[in-house]
Amino acid sequence: MRLRPRETAPERQSPIRGFITGLRFLWGQPVLRTLTLLLCGVIFLTYTMDDLVIYRLREDLHQGGGAVGAVFAIGAAGTIVAGSVVALLRRRLGFGACWIGAYALTAVALAGAGGATAVPVIAGLVAVILFAQGIAGTCSMSLRQEITPEHLLGRVTSAFWTVHYLPGPIGAPLVTFAAAHAGVPAVALALGLGLGVIALFAAFSPLRTRAPEGVGHRPAHGEAL
Repeated sequence: MRLRPRETAPERQSPIRGFITGLRFLWGQPVLRTLTLLLCGVIFLTYTMDDLVIYRLREDLHQGGGAVGAVFAIGAAGTIVAGSVVALLRRRLGFGACWIGAYALTAVALAGAGGATAVPVIAGLVAVILFAQGIAGTCSMSLRQEITPEHLLGRVTSAFWTVHYLPGPIGAPLVTFAAAHAGVPAVALALGLGLGVIALFAAFSPLRTRAPEGVGHRPAHGEAL
């Protein structure tokens, strides 16, 4: 009787080493590296977007909690619509047009929402923002999963979310401080311009292509682990 060779379990990594492996893969893949860096800027600029809208409604326009709730309830419709059409838009337009177009649209809508004085207009613009963010966010997550090998997906996901959300707590006090002193309209305009710059950078990056998952990458150290 022939004996089967003993199977060895794959070496388990510590959480820190696993995080570093995921980080190295992100940095070695040009599309994911660009996506992560640009999302750092997006999170820095938009982390307190909800707070700005609420402050605008309550302090500048003297609206109550009912108006705030109505604005975000209407805005949530944008997320629902985005989830319903994102797959179709990705197939028809490709990743680049969806992602870049979504943040260009967010830039315009955010600048407009900061200066609007009518509650229905703000609600409509919030719906546009959440629609655009839903499109961009879904495209980002699906692209990361398409590019990342299955055995690295958990580690890359951990690194991806950790890195690009780090600027949020840094931007939050800066943006709210600026809004308290310069006003929400001026700050929202500045944030919109910042998002426009990010969309412009993306237009000259590997993200601009219809199918960036096909762009080759330099294997990162530890990718085969």
